Amino acid sequence: MNRFRKVCASSLLLLCLMASAAAATEAKPEPAPVEASSPAVVEKAAAADPETVLATVGSTEIKLKDVSAIIARLDPQRAAMYDNEMGRRAILEELVNMELFSLLGAELEVEKDPKFIETMAEVKKDVTRQFAVEAIMKDVAVSDEELDEYYEKNKENFQVPETVRASHILVADEDGMKKVRADLDAGMSFEDAARKHSSCPSKEQGGDLGYFSKEQMVPEFAAAAFAMKVGEISAEPVKTQFGLHLIKLVDKKEASVRPLEEVRSQLAESLLNDKKAGVYKGELAKLREKHTVVIAGEKK
Repeated sequence: MNRFRKVCASSLLLLCLMASAAAATEAKPEPAPVEASSPAVVEKAAAADPETVLATVGSTEIKLKDVSAIIARLDPQRAAMYDNEMGRRAILEELVNMELFSLLGAELEVEKDPKFIETMAEVKKDVTRQFAVEAIMKDVAVSDEELDEYYEKNKENFQVPETVRASHILVADEDGMKKVRADLDAGMSFEDAARKHSSCPSKEQGGDLGYFSKEQMVPEFAAAAFAMKVGEISAEPVKTQFGLHLIKLVDKKEASVRPLEEVRSQLAESLLNDKKAGVYKGELAKLREKHTVVIAGEKK
């Protein structure tokens, strides 16, 4: 329950911080209504023992690790806003406020409120379910042997198709292509001609399209590019739905298989998720056998 209380308090605190981010960065926080460390002490404590006590509210201690935990839950941009003297003090103030409201709740005996009791019953169910799932998953793992075996049996899933790297000059018609040819015949480089004449955005890179597979280009363009030799410029313009292309083949890579080390982490995650899904479904099947489940309107 202490763990759940901390999670709820942290979530509410995060909402408070997001709502008051501007105030936290523009205005100095007011003095705490309880014993608390000064901003300088909070900043100095940032590099100290996580168990360092920054404030006390009644008999409750608020420690450095509590402030650090809040910052760790923020998105990177907001974390940067609070990971400083003023920001840490603002978080400390909010943690103090949370403890003060906890004390108020105890004074008002909110735990006796029927709605409170009902809410906590639902919360208990949720936390129980969470811990139950974690319990059946805690020993699920993927061994190196399983990774190796799966990789060897499924190498086709890791194939990399043949790719080429090409540059092109795209023009609308024959008149435009004649101008390109004239400049190339006069000694202009292919890249400079692309910058001057091409209507494709790739002209900013001298016509460079980077590496691509056959499936990534329109059929006419792909057929021409993959049939060329490295360093060659297409003898005739290639016509596609976009216009006329003059192509220069820059490089070619043969089809290959990605090595295991390159895909190990992604493969391990995928296999682990598959295993967990299997454990989850298996446990559900056992539970349905163990406990009677009747869904209204459905036949057995």
